Amino acid sequence: MRRKNQNFDVELVANDQQTQVLVDKKQIGYIEKADRGFVGFFGQQAIINQAKDEDEALQAILASFNLNH
Repeated sequence: MRRKNQNFDVELVANDQQTQVLVDKKQIGYIEKADRGFVGFFGQQAIINQAKDEDEALQAILASFNLNH
């Protein structure tokens, strides 16, 4: 899946256990399914622990990216 967010291109790549989050073709984080929803990681740090869905986890990852970009 591809999305345009502000001035960068966001792509999601689904693997077996996780969904990679790429910005301008560089991985910035990933989303994993957990017992109670989804966990979003920015780099190696979990930034949201119990997201309702992948979209909520993605928004948290992109918010962290915007703060650090």
